[in-house]
Amino acid sequence: MTVSGDILDRIYEAALVPARWIEVLEHLADLSGSFGGLLVSARDHQPNRAVVTDRLKDVHELASSEGWLTRNNRAQLLLTLPTTQFHSDADHFTLEQMAQEAIYRDLLWPNGCGFAVATHIQVPNGDSLILSFERSKDEGPASREAVTALTELRPHIARSAMLASRFAFERVQSANQAFGMTGMPSAAITLQGRLVDGNELFLKRFEQSIVAGDRLRLPCPDAMRILDECLAAARAGMDGRPWASRSIAIPGTETTDAAVLHLVPVAGYARDIFTNAAFFIIITPLDATRLAPVELIQGLFDLTTMEARVARALATGIDIGGAAENFGISRETVRAHLKSIFAKTGFSRQTDLATAISLVRTID
Repeated sequence: MTVSGDILDRIYEAALVPARWIEVLEHLADLSGSFGGLLVSARDHQPNRAVVTDRLKDVHELASSEGWLTRNNRAQLLLTLPTTQFHSDADHFTLEQMAQEAIYRDLLWPNGCGFAVATHIQVPNGDSLILSFERSKDEGPASREAVTALTELRPHIARSAMLASRFAFERVQSANQAFGMTGMPSAAITLQGRLVDGNELFLKRFEQSIVAGDRLRLPCPDAMRILDECLAAARAGMDGRPWASRSIAIPGTETTDAAVLHLVPVAGYARDIFTNAAFFIIITPLDATRLAPVELIQGLFDLTTMEARVARALATGIDIGGAAENFGISRETVRAHLKSIFAKTGFSRQTDLATAISLVRTID
């Protein structure tokens, strides 16, 4: 089986343009006589991101929704095999053994899959990439010639994947450095809250908050609770809503000023198969020199216009009764706004909220 130079060009182009991996998968599927392919990124045997050709999307979505990706004995076996070649599952499972495996019996066979040829690649960010091509049960396993052809291409695929992983990490680093140049501490974290990269300002502020496994632990319990809720919702596949972009208040300490933590999702092509960063954390330092306008408070804390007006009024020292009178609303309505403000900002005391609002920095 002859491998064309065109497929090599596509493989290396994908290192620079992650969107090209879908075309690479389609070409390699054709080369191996398969009807589809997928590229899955996993860490600690837990899959998290994938590129999937059209004919495999339905079965992959079903596998994800039913939890098959974490109980896939076929993939677990693959991760124990030599990384220098592609492997056919028919070399490791007989049909009788496949019939005893739930992944084949209850997922793959009923949905048109049957045999696969696959490999795994370790990339610099610590993830394992599983590259797999599927054939139907009726078609039988991939030919020895097809497995050999894929194995010949494997060094090129691995080299491209490693370059893509490095480029992805450098994009994250560049973003954090840019935030640092504007005076804002920032970092990138995974869905599990592990630190991927942080600029010097961030690492200096949170040097005591990075615990075992590079996991970020915020010193404020209320702020940490909200961050954990956001990450848990994202891991559960809620598309990040309503957690996709949150602003969380960070009270000041003896050594650090109060700040607002912005949790911003890494989405679209910015979060490709090689980027294990799921969110940027951007810290807006707070300044006591002037009181910010309503519009700035609203945008900074994700408040409604009335919530921002109430928050600003409280920061000036006006109590709930005074705010109610100023805005022509009842005390109960002010209290309802305050309850919503607490939920959004992470504060639990009115004094802490007033302090933070009074410290919001304005630009002359």
